[in-house]
Amino acid sequence: MGELDIKPNVGYVSTYPPRTCGIATFTRDLARAVLLRGHALRNVIVAINEESGNRYSDPSVKYTIDQHSRESYLSAAGFLSKAEVDVINLQHEYGIYGGEFGEYVIDLCRNVEKPLVSTLLTVLRNPPEKPRWVLSEIARLSETVVVTLESAARLLERNYGVELDKIRVIRHGAALPERPTNQYAKRQLRLQRRAVLSTFGLISPGKGIEYAIESLSYIVKERPDILYLVIGETHPEVRKREGEAYREKLLALAERSRLERHVRFVDRYLREDEISLYLQATDVYLAPYLGKDQVSSGTLTRALGHGKAIVATPTTFAREVLSGKRGLLCKFADARSMADCIERILGDSRLRSELEGNAFKYGQEVGWTRVADQYGEVFRSAIGVQGTLSEAPSVRET
Repeated sequence: MGELDIKPNVGYVSTYPPRTCGIATFTRDLARAVLLRGHALRNVIVAINEESGNRYSDPSVKYTIDQHSRESYLSAAGFLSKAEVDVINLQHEYGIYGGEFGEYVIDLCRNVEKPLVSTLLTVLRNPPEKPRWVLSEIARLSETVVVTLESAARLLERNYGVELDKIRVIRHGAALPERPTNQYAKRQLRLQRRAVLSTFGLISPGKGIEYAIESLSYIVKERPDILYLVIGETHPEVRKREGEAYREKLLALAERSRLERHVRFVDRYLREDEISLYLQATDVYLAPYLGKDQVSSGTLTRALGHGKAIVATPTTFAREVLSGKRGLLCKFADARSMADCIERILGDSRLRSELEGNAFKYGQEVGWTRVADQYGEVFRSAIGVQGTLSEAPSVRET
C-alpha cells in the first residue's frame, strides 16, 4: 500500500460545537475537511467540556473531558490508547484546558499511547516560566507541532527549544464563499446605501472594538453613509466573568459619541452562511486586536478568504498574513490611525481593488481543501514514525 493510500482513524482533542469557541469551530471544520478529502477513515472527537457530561449531537464525539478535573485527562488518555485511533491531533490554547496555564493536558500527552500531532494556536513571544514549560513539554511529547505562521515556527525554535524538523507551518483554514457580489449581499441585508465596515467573532475586550468605534468620529463628516457592524455574541467565558459589561461599554461609547446611526450590533451566534453574507456585504474588514503576540485568527483568515480589504493592528498574525499588499496595518489602540487607513481604502478604488484581489488569492491558498491535504500528509508521517495502523477494537460510545 502506498503512503497516499493510508487512511487513518484520526482522534481530535479540542473544544467542539455546540460550545461557542473559535477553536471548536476550527476543529469541526478541519475534521470534516480531512474526512471529505479522504485523508481519514473516521473521526473520533474527544471534546473539552466546562463541566462533566456529553451534550453533543455530533456522532463523532466519542468521549468528553471535564476541563477542570485532572483525573479526566488521564481517563481520556486511556480511552484514546484503547480506541480505534491511529493518530491524535491536539488543538492547544492555554485557556481551554484545566490547571495553571492549562497544565492538566500534559497528563493526557504523557499517557496516551498513540502518535500525537499538536496544533499550537498561541505561541507567546516572552512567556513566563510556566506557560513556556507547558508548551515545550507538549512539543517534546508530539511527533509534529503545527503552527499557522513562519514567525511562530521561529519563536518555537528560539524561545522554546523546539527542533525545526519537528515543526510544520500550515495556514489557518478558511471556508470560501460561492462569491455572490458585494452589492447582492448588501441588497439581501438592506445595506445598499451604506459603506460597510465590519468585525465578526466572539466579542471580548481583547478585540479592541472601542477603537474602531472611536475611529468613526474622524470619518462620519465626510462619509455620513458609514456603518460599522459588530457581528457576534459575547464570548461565553467573558460573559461568565463579567456579564455583558464590555458590550454595554461599547453601546455607551457609541451613544456618547453620537454614533448610534453608524454602529450596529448583531448580537447572536451566526450560522456559517449568515457570516458569509455579512462578510460579502463588507467594504472594509476591521481587526483592531490589542494582543501583539496573536499567532492565529480564524476571523481574519475568513475575511481574507472572502477577498476583503482589511485594516488590522500589527499583531504577529496580521503582520505576516497581510504582507504582500493584502491589507493595511494601523497602530495599536489608535482610533485616528485606523480612521486614516479606512479612508485610504474607501477613497482609492485602485488600492481597494488591489487589496481585495491579493486577499482573495491568499484565500484560495488557505481553503479547507488545501489545509486538509497538508494535515493528511502530517498525519501519515506521524503514523510512519510509529509503525503500522492500529488494529484496536472499536470502543463503546459515551
